[in-house]
Amino acid sequence: MSNRRSLVLMCAAILLLSAAAFAVEPVYNSDRISVQGRVTSIIQQGDQYQVTLNHGGYLYYVPISMVGSRGLRVGDSVRLGGLANGGSVNADMIAYRGDPTFMRDPAYRGVPFGQSGWMTATVLSTNRHYHYVTVVDDATGLTYKVDVRNLDSRYPFNMRDLHAGDHVSVLGSWENRDTFDARRIVY
Repeated sequence: MSNRRSLVLMCAAILLLSAAAFAVEPVYNSDRISVQGRVTSIIQQGDQYQVTLNHGGYLYYVPISMVGSRGLRVGDSVRLGGLANGGSVNADMIAYRGDPTFMRDPAYRGVPFGQSGWMTATVLSTNRHYHYVTVVDDATGLTYKVDVRNLDSRYPFNMRDLHAGDHVSVLGSWENRDTFDARRIVY
């Protein structure tokens, strides 16, 4: 009887381990953006908040259930992650300064080479003369150059506003394996 029980337990453990081996990592989504900022405006609309951050890049729609008892106030430093659609983002992640996910959105995947999308990174340095920003990608930890010569003129950007340590989200595509061509920067 104990041998049969041991065999059943061992088979169950093998099944659990094999299921974990086949677990699928979340796939890359080019519309996913993850941004840090300071809350400048909050408007409740039904079961969600319409939030504006200090950089003014998007309106973020945050479900009230995600905020919970912690609350959300003007002046809070937060990271919001979600899917961009036009001028708004439907948030599926919120983190406050001090939370482990404030520095890195666990759902963010780096932009695969050959594709376009939102890269989330930390600024290492800027070079105004050559028009690029050196960043460390949140997903990979690798260092890349971000070429800012081809930015969309509808979205104002001043490289003088960026400083080492700033978190940025960059919409663009790969020029080559170490240079990301930026179309828009949100910081």
